[in-house]
Amino acid sequence: MYNLFMKKVLIVANGRKNPAEFVRNLAKESDFVIGTDGGAEFLFENKIPFDAAIGDFDSIRNKKILKEFEKQGIEVVKFPRDKDFSDTELAMRFALKKGYSDFTFTNALGKRTDHLLFNISVMFSLLKRGKKCRIIEQNEEIYITDNALKIKTEKGRTASVYPLSQTAVIEDSSGLRYPLKDTCIKKSSTLTLSNVALKNEIRIKVKTGTVLLIVEKEV
Repeated sequence: MYNLFMKKVLIVANGRKNPAEFVRNLAKESDFVIGTDGGAEFLFENKIPFDAAIGDFDSIRNKKILKEFEKQGIEVVKFPRDKDFSDTELAMRFALKKGYSDFTFTNALGKRTDHLLFNISVMFSLLKRGKKCRIIEQNEEIYITDNALKIKTEKGRTASVYPLSQTAVIEDSSGLRYPLKDTCIKKSSTLTLSNVALKNEIRIKVKTGTVLLIVEKEV
């Protein structure tokens, strides 16, 4: 049974795998957990509870595992391999229909650069729908904003701001070694690469455009 008052969803993709305990903790913080394709197999094998499995399932090794999902009450939504959307976007659309508004993606990096880029496209789509979203990995976090953003972090972490639009203007920032104030950043420049967190909180306010805040973590 779905509770529409639960708004936080975790989508576990089939990219580079984080440690099972890391993903388990993310799942505990979420109201609903979706495994996409091989991400569902990862959850099942590591005994991490999840609610739905979505995709064409071309990446799973155990083709009989879908029946095991169903036996455990996990909703299985299977799509043909020839489809118009990625498994991650299908999971995002599924969660939107269920009423979720706060999205976390994990196991979403590594393996294939094209998947990374299109996962960021999914984040952009969510942003334009007024939803919260981020990619959380053991070694890296990616946030997106076209307005104001505040995140908790650790002092000393590397933090880069990357414009998704051709240009973006950062009106103000706090918690960074190199402050960004009325700073115009362009896709053709590396000006905002490798800033550093001075505090346990970073804030940026975007005046125009859309940016990613990419935080590297030491593990």
